Amino acid sequence: MPITYEVKQNGHFIHAVARSPLTGDEFVDYEVGHAIDERIKSPVSELFEIRMGAWDMITKDDILEVVRRRGEVEDPPTPHRCAIVLSYFDNRGWDMAEFYEGMVKLHSPETVIIFGDMHTAGVWLGVEDLRMPEN
Repeated sequence: MPITYEVKQNGHFIHAVARSPLTGDEFVDYEVGHAIDERIKSPVSELFEIRMGAWDMITKDDILEVVRRRGEVEDPPTPHRCAIVLSYFDNRGWDMAEFYEGMVKLHSPETVIIFGDMHTAGVWLGVEDLRMPEN
């Protein structure tokens, strides 16, 4: 699976990792799936780690589909903070992440900030120890 996620800290922390190749449908499924995951409890913080090239096939239309589909969810999504972490060298990934950040600000009860390193993302999320899984 190109996107995996774990729910930790009694439902208050999500750690997701996106790997290449990731399709638009898989990205949409992840976003909708974790929005309705009953294990997640407010307040919640999310670390969304996007590995180099993972968003190469993601389009603005895919991101707009996320917004549309999440708007159809019967229960509103749990408000949360999301730190997206990308490589500074992943130009296309940054472009898509910035578009995603803007769309979320307009349509969702989330705060999204993009980071180029885990440490700074962890400080913002208030997570002391970010041990990343291999690969």
